Amino acid sequence: MENRKLHYKMYKSGKAWVVAGICTVSFGLAVLNNHVQASANGIVQSVQSAGSNSVTVAGAASQTDSSSNVQAGSSSSQESGSTTQSGATISSSASVQQSSSASTSSSAQQSAGSSSVTVAQQSNTSNSASSSAVNPNDPKYDFNYAPTFNPKFEQNFHYNNPQGYSNDIQSIVPKYDSNGKVQYWEVYYLGTQYPNNFNYSSHWYGLKTNDFVNFTPISNPENPTSKDNIAIPDAAYKDAQGNSVEIADNNKNGIPWEYVATGTVINNNAIDNKPLFTKDEWGNPIDSDAELSYFSTFGNAGNQKGIYLAYKNKNSQFHPYSSNEVVSSSIVGTQPSTDFRDPYINTNGHQLIMYVAGGLNHKMFTLTSTDGINWSHNANDDIQLDGLVETPNIQTISGQTVMIYSAQPSIQNKQGFTKYVTGYFDKNGIFKRTGPITNLDDGSDFYAGNYVKIDNDTVANVGWLGDWIYTPSIWNESTFPGILHAGSFTMSRALQYNGKEITTIPIEPGQTKLDSKNKVKSTKNVVKVPSSKKVEITYEAGTNKKIYLVRNAHNSITITFANDKMTVARKEDKNVVNGMNLTTSTGLNGVKIKRVVLYVDNSSVEIYLPQIKKMFTLEDIPNEHANQEYSLKTDKAGSVNVYSFTGSVDSNYVKGLYSSIQNRFNKMKNRFGSEASQLSSVYYANRNLKNAMSYINKVKNLKSDATANVYLAMANYYLSNANYWNDESSQLKTDASSVADRYVARLGKAKSSYNKATKELSAAKRNMNKKHSRANVKAYNKALTAYRASQKTYSAFVNDVYKQSSLAFKDTKRKVASAKRKVSSDNTQLSKLKKAMKKHHSKKQVKKLAAQYKKLTKQAKANKSAYSKLVKKENEVARYSAEIATINRDSKALKTAELKAAKAKSVAKKHKTRKNKAAYAKLAKKVKRLTNAINSAQSYISKHSATFR
Repeated sequence: MENRKLHYKMYKSGKAWVVAGICTVSFGLAVLNNHVQASANGIVQSVQSAGSNSVTVAGAASQTDSSSNVQAGSSSSQESGSTTQSGATISSSASVQQSSSASTSSSAQQSAGSSSVTVAQQSNTSNSASSSAVNPNDPKYDFNYAPTFNPKFEQNFHYNNPQGYSNDIQSIVPKYDSNGKVQYWEVYYLGTQYPNNFNYSSHWYGLKTNDFVNFTPISNPENPTSKDNIAIPDAAYKDAQGNSVEIADNNKNGIPWEYVATGTVINNNAIDNKPLFTKDEWGNPIDSDAELSYFSTFGNAGNQKGIYLAYKNKNSQFHPYSSNEVVSSSIVGTQPSTDFRDPYINTNGHQLIMYVAGGLNHKMFTLTSTDGINWSHNANDDIQLDGLVETPNIQTISGQTVMIYSAQPSIQNKQGFTKYVTGYFDKNGIFKRTGPITNLDDGSDFYAGNYVKIDNDTVANVGWLGDWIYTPSIWNESTFPGILHAGSFTMSRALQYNGKEITTIPIEPGQTKLDSKNKVKSTKNVVKVPSSKKVEITYEAGTNKKIYLVRNAHNSITITFANDKMTVARKEDKNVVNGMNLTTSTGLNGVKIKRVVLYVDNSSVEIYLPQIKKMFTLEDIPNEHANQEYSLKTDKAGSVNVYSFTGSVDSNYVKGLYSSIQNRFNKMKNRFGSEASQLSSVYYANRNLKNAMSYINKVKNLKSDATANVYLAMANYYLSNANYWNDESSQLKTDASSVADRYVARLGKAKSSYNKATKELSAAKRNMNKKHSRANVKAYNKALTAYRASQKTYSAFVNDVYKQSSLAFKDTKRKVASAKRKVSSDNTQLSKLKKAMKKHHSKKQVKKLAAQYKKLTKQAKANKSAYSKLVKKENEVARYSAEIATINRDSKALKTAELKAAKAKSVAKKHKTRKNKAAYAKLAKKVKRLTNAINSAQSYISKHSATFR
């Protein structure tokens, strides 16, 4: 058996870094056709290795009506209960097979050996170029090339690209109606239809969404692979006449660039509501409200071609504005690296500001323009960052401006993360960095996403689910023969800012339906988790723990909580050349994690920590077969709930869910009575209910506005949290002793705070008496305010503890009485049995009576022991209650005595008579007695708080 290993090596081709796949073959013949596609910036470099490999693939059926074969974004084995996506895929099961030998070589890049790939192709297709001009069996020209539809890695509740592979999300553009309401959002992303094509290739694919859950092709939903859905075409695929097969009929001027990389979309009237452009280079009209796209491009040699400008009038494909780039890298002068790409543009009202990724220059270049054509660069405005930087984007959330971008440590280490830095806009509207670099998602597979403002406090986000280390080998023909199809979006998220950092709220793909509830105690308890599920793990304590997700011997994920970190180790060593064995960590901000949510799909696991609102995204491909289930184990006791997604999160569902959870919450409050306000679980349930209601109320004012769907998703999130805290409340003890116990703990904290405030007040008073300065007087008044507040809190808890200890005393007395009745009943029965045993009986009957007597004696002993313990506890609670009563009673008397003593002391100083001195001495003695009594009671409470535990 042969052992194939694919190694990546970086080398420089011209001015660009390139990833090469080097195949080493042991134990036999080198029979491998290796096509590697990877890049630090979206470059797709193809390298063919020596050898040959014969592969047979089943092709797609003949399609005269392509809509009949559309599946709503799910794999063939998707469960019926999972949410469907509108980013459709085409079935590749063939009813008619046609064998052919498809050439997979390139004259420019052909090495020794040959690769024969046999594929079954469609007999005809309406989406390829003219049948008279195109060989229908050549995958370069065929828009329905079967291997690019293989469903093995298809996700179930994530959007899948319909053909080939995908990566960076380009722009999310809101589309408004005449009333200014959002009808839907356009979402553009990079796609490659034919990963096996040796020419460079990459285009922008267009989608529509009104909820960030369901995505439909932008122009031709009936046929997702139609060229009509390609927003910005590349120049790679040409028919026999040399015309690009990806150009729509209304695009008359061809394509001046070679293949498309990352960029951004703005409105033509972005400045003062006046159009920047009215005509292109060829005299074609540009609408005043047209979309403008600035994007970077690359050539077949991997060289960067600058930044091009394209425009899109209503219902058309993007057209080139001119035959040349509008911005060249020469504008920033000589730099250590030629990297100059991924432009992001915003406006300050009177000019455009472009941020261009400097890649290996470790910075974002900042350019400005008043007309969109003539740009200037000021090096002082560039933003310094670390590593290889890409895809900048700027958002202001809750008043805090942030630059979000993609980054890799270096060109050699292509492990990518999405990061952000805080900053502000200066007087010219240019971003200035102030904060440290922070990860937005600490997982290794959330990269090159895009963002759109929902309101002043919320930004919606979609990311590419992938990584430049191992994702290229997933697309590789040699690793997964005949597949050539991978790539999906992450779950959409709502991003907010809490004053310290960006937080994440997942936009769930539908209503949740509880499939199973499981109690686990150790790794001996295994919970089966099928694909397309939400898993909620709740622990009894927030201590160190591990979660194991195992698909098979070669594919597993281990999640470890320890040392204020969550560490995730993924193992995948069967198919993907070592690159998927990865361990990464995220900080927990000092929070003891008791709740973990997993969103499990066919090719990904997204880990969410609701307590700190952090998401951790992980690509995890099924290396044996699609939708392979996991076995979930954990080493600590807790519960594991498994949910499926069904239906949509609409207004009726959210309102019904709110009503149900609110009713549960009210029952909780009634059950705990006056104590409810002191229970953290009830507090959090109430807070989440209030947050949910705030978003439900926002929806009321957004009729026919797609933004309402985002608010409903956020309301659904807070309702799930409220439900969780209701469950936590239901597990609390409700007997009087446990209630009193919680009050005792709070009383101790209140007493400690009161003592501290008393000392600080005394110190402040001494300082003020030494030096009567303004600062010392201010410090004294501040200490006095704190003292009064802590005294008030302490007094309140004394009253509450007295009340609860009284209830505990009554409750204990009731239990003592019940236990006493049991002892009395036991004694009566024992007495009867003794009398019965003295009478003459048969041996069998004597034996039976003796057994009964022995059993009853044992029971009576246990009941007597329980009664003795309760009597002892009754005495302790009685003493405890009495001590609390002492504090409660004597604290009031002490205040009065102290006031009287102070007055008596003052009188005795002025009039030093025997009578006045005696009166003062008597009051001073009373103050001392009361103080000693209170101190003694407090000491007893402190030492015996375990009475209620």
